[in-house]
Amino acid sequence: MTNRFSLLTAAALAAISSAGCFNPYAGLFDPAAMQAQQQQVMADAQAQNDAQILAQLEESRAAVKASPGDMNAARLLAQRVGACFVLGIVDRKKLDGEAALAEVDAALEEATKKNPDQKAEALASKGILFIHAKRNADAMTTLEASMAARPTVFACVPLLKELDDAGRSGEVVGHCKKARPAARDDEERFALLDSCLQHSHGAPAEKGLAWAGQADVDFYNQKTNEIVQQKAAYRAEQEAHSAQMRADFDASRARADQERAARAGGASSGGGGSTYSLRLHNSCSRTVKLFFGDNPKFGSGTRTSLGSNTTSSYSGGGPKTVWIVDDRDQGISSFVASGSQSMQITSSCSGFSTY
Repeated sequence: MTNRFSLLTAAALAAISSAGCFNPYAGLFDPAAMQAQQQQVMADAQAQNDAQILAQLEESRAAVKASPGDMNAARLLAQRVGACFVLGIVDRKKLDGEAALAEVDAALEEATKKNPDQKAEALASKGILFIHAKRNADAMTTLEASMAARPTVFACVPLLKELDDAGRSGEVVGHCKKARPAARDDEERFALLDSCLQHSHGAPAEKGLAWAGQADVDFYNQKTNEIVQQKAAYRAEQEAHSAQMRADFDASRARADQERAARAGGASSGGGGSTYSLRLHNSCSRTVKLFFGDNPKFGSGTRTSLGSNTTSSYSGGGPKTVWIVDDRDQGISSFVASGSQSMQITSSCSGFSTY
């Protein structure tokens, strides 16, 4: 098993986390109740996630015991112990963190004895585990030992941050030069170049990556532009989604106001608008999904369907909003049924007209 340090993946996750989602319904309900409900949902999700990770940890422990000296099993154990530190499970579940570190160390030592050619990878896994456990001095020493055994991008990228944080950014480029030939693909190549540029504080790329050559500088600038464009496209998509949600909600409120006004008008005139009787024909060439109610996506109501070239009658307390909806319950078109009406679903399958 080969662990890959993916800066591209990390950048994408960070972009998603920072973008966030607009909630147009915030503040419409009891804030304290909503907060309590949200906290309970988060607590339940955390407990479920903790249980899953601890189960995976036990699987790795069993695998190491079953196959002592297996490098893949030892490194996976290191990864899963690291996850327990990063996610706070060690503290929440009161695990013996030092005992877990010692367990991983013993597994990696045994695996290195049987696989001396993978010493660099074993040390890199151990160094990254030390980072997760906030033992940064040990992490730096171990990652430097990994680079000394054999330079790899997997060890170099986290080492560069440790060096920078320790005020030793002057050593960054030297390690970068050693690790550059070890990059096996464009993903590792970009991860290394980006980390080198960041932790050597040598921007712009033409200056900070001059040691790597013009081809690497051009490659880095191209990939950086692609990431910027991807982030911009994602933000635009999220903003469009939020705008659609706001528009749907505003339309829903407008229809609700219309229905209330119609009910009030019906009551004042003797009740003519307090019920509806609808004869609806489907002129569309396929069966159409319908929703009777305020909002098909977020509200309560009645869901039904109407076959092609079929007529059906509906009645009840009115006025009532009638929707054509898609397979995801998104509203396509609607009208407010009030009194006695005959309507049809048009041949386009996406609208209503009189019949």
